[in-house]
Amino acid sequence: MKVMQPDTLSRREFLARAWKYSSLAVLAMSFGYEAAACCRDREKSTALLYATRYGATKDTAKWIRKGMEMPLDLLDIERISIPEVLGGYDRFIVGSGIWIMGAHPKVLEFFETGRETLQEKLLGTFIVCGSADGSEQGKQRSEHYFNKMHTPLLVKPPLSRAFGGRMVVSRLSEEDRTKLTAFYKNFLNQDLLDWDLTDPGKAKLFGINAESFSAHTSPVLLQKAG
Repeated sequence: MKVMQPDTLSRREFLARAWKYSSLAVLAMSFGYEAAACCRDREKSTALLYATRYGATKDTAKWIRKGMEMPLDLLDIERISIPEVLGGYDRFIVGSGIWIMGAHPKVLEFFETGRETLQEKLLGTFIVCGSADGSEQGKQRSEHYFNKMHTPLLVKPPLSRAFGGRMVVSRLSEEDRTKLTAFYKNFLNQDLLDWDLTDPGKAKLFGINAESFSAHTSPVLLQKAG
């Protein structure tokens, strides 16, 4: 099926199409289309940074890059020099897997170090976790993760999305398996089992409504907790 360009669809058409799809990875590629709408000035350089533990966040970052259909650099945040990257790009998208303690520490360090620079350069953030299951409780958890992740920032990015992650118990380190087994038993009242909420086919829809964004999207000031 031929996919129409984001700026050729009305909001009504977008909602009609969105209703037909339900798998989580189309959200990631669609998020890329939304971000691309914010990056229409092709002279500006863009970096998509991710923090992954077992690969699901890296996969999601790749789907977002595919959805954006524009040149950008995909960077593992654990392998970069933060000052060099902050000074070397015009725009950023940053994503993190979510574990027991929340977002990856290097993401928080990147936000803290670049809090002034990122006021005008941060296009979007995303998280990859087990809470992105479509439930109301899952949405509340994702919002909580975002609030903690955004704490170092002076402004909230215009785009933030939660995507489904993946659990393969046999790939976990002994330390992670022990912690997660206790977490699932004590807090979720469940056994620790394999699950997979990723889906590379679903990411295209998230950005079809890209007309609502522009290269001059103004950041929204973060509401400080009282």
